[in-house]
Amino acid sequence: VIGVGNHGVTYTTEKYECQGNASEIGDKYGYGSPLYLAALSLFPLVGKGAGFPVTFYPLAEESDAVQASGKIEIEGTATEAGSAKIVIGGQKATIAIASGDTKDEIYSKIKDGIDGVIAMPVTAAIEDDGLSLVSKAAGEVGNLIKTRIECAVNGLTFTVTQLIGGVKDPDVTPALEKIGEIWETAILPCFDYKNTDRLDTVMIYGIGRWSDLEKKPLLSFWGCTDDYATRTGITDNRPNDFINALIVSVGSPELPYVISAKAMVNDILTTANDNPPQGYKGLLEGLEAGDDSLQENYGTRDASVKKGSSTNIKSGNVAELNDIVTMYHPAKEGNYPSRRYVVDLIKLENVIYNVRLIMEADGLKSAPLIRDEEVTSNKAAIQPKTVKTWLLNLTKDLIKKALLQDYDTTKDGLEVAIDSENPKRLNTNIPVKLSGNVEVTSTDIDYGFYVGK
Repeated sequence: VIGVGNHGVTYTTEKYECQGNASEIGDKYGYGSPLYLAALSLFPLVGKGAGFPVTFYPLAEESDAVQASGKIEIEGTATEAGSAKIVIGGQKATIAIASGDTKDEIYSKIKDGIDGVIAMPVTAAIEDDGLSLVSKAAGEVGNLIKTRIECAVNGLTFTVTQLIGGVKDPDVTPALEKIGEIWETAILPCFDYKNTDRLDTVMIYGIGRWSDLEKKPLLSFWGCTDDYATRTGITDNRPNDFINALIVSVGSPELPYVISAKAMVNDILTTANDNPPQGYKGLLEGLEAGDDSLQENYGTRDASVKKGSSTNIKSGNVAELNDIVTMYHPAKEGNYPSRRYVVDLIKLENVIYNVRLIMEADGLKSAPLIRDEEVTSNKAAIQPKTVKTWLLNLTKDLIKKALLQDYDTTKDGLEVAIDSENPKRLNTNIPVKLSGNVEVTSTDIDYGFYVGK
C-alpha cells in the first residue's frame, strides 16, 4: 500500500508490515489518512480481513502540498424533530435534530458528529458562513473525498460544496525504491489514477519487475468510481500498459483506494492465494454502490474492457466485480490481447514462481554440468534431461491445479540444452498454455409444439 499520512503528523517513511490491525496504521500515520482508510478495508473491525501479508510504504507529503477544502451551509430553522446523516468519503455520522434547532446549533452537532468518527477523512470547523471541511491529508488525494447530507427535516435547506483545491501529491518513486528485493505481487496506490505521469512511473517500474533478471512480477490496482467516458479517456491511451488495472465501482461515493482495498480482500488477492486459476466475481460488501441510474449495460461494459478498463455490475445494493483487466489492449493483438485479464497474469506469476523453485534451487547452483550422453557417478552432476524431467513433472502438477493445459504442447516444445558458447550456461525454453476462464456463455434454445398424429 502506497500513500500519505495526515497533514501535521510526524511519521517515518520506512516500509512497515502491518500485523493485522488497522489501528497500527492509524497510530503511525494518522486516523482518517489514506493509509489508515485503506488499512481499515484490508483489516476491518468486523468481518474477513487480509489473509496475505500487507506492507505499507508511506510517502512524506510535499512541502508545498495544499489540503482540499469544502463547506456545508444551512438555511432555516427546524420545524420538526428528525435526523441527518452526513457521509464524507464513505464515513458516516448521524445527528439528532430537535424542533426549533437553528443552523448554528446544527453546525455544532454536525461538527461533533464528524469529530466523533475517528475514520473521518476531514476535520470540521464552524465559521461565520457555514461549517468548513478540510481534508486530513494534504495533496490532490483530498479532492477524491465526496460529501453528502441526507436530511428530510422540514424548515432546513442544506448546501454542500465538495472538497477541492488539494494540490501536489508526492512522487511514488521513493516508495517503489523501498520495495527492493522483496517480491510484492500487488501494489495498491492511495491516489487518483488520472495522473498519467504517476501511471507511467508505476508501469515502468512494474515492467522492470517482470524482466528476465528481476523475475518478481507485480500488478498495480487503482480504485475508480468514474463513468465509462472518463476512465476510458485514460486507459484507451495506454494500450501497452499491462501493469496498471482499475477496480471500478461506477458512481460510488466511496474513496477509490478504499474500493480497491476491499476488492483485494473480498476477492482478488484472497482468490489469487487460495485458487489462482479462478476469475474474480466478488461483492464489495460494506461499501456503498453507485445509483442504479449510473450503472452500465453489457454493451458499455464490453466497450470498456476493449479500451482497457475493468467494470462492475450492481447486485442488489452492492457493487460486484465483473471484468478485472489491465489497461493492455494493443491493436495488433486483436480482440483477445494476451495480457488483458488479471487472472491470466496471476496464473503466469504462479508459473514463474514454480519454475524459479526448480531453476534456482540450491542443488542446481554451481553443480557440475554435463551433456545427456555422459555416464557419471557424481550425484551432484546435472544433465539437461534431468532438468527437463523436473519441468515436465511441474507442468503435470500445474495442469492438475487448472493453471495450465495441453501437456503435449509443453512436452513437444520444451528445450533444455547447454549453451553453444558458454559451457557454464543452461538454456531452457518452456512453452505453456494457460487455462481459460468462463467469461461468456452462448446457448441456443430450439423449441416447437407437439401435435397429435
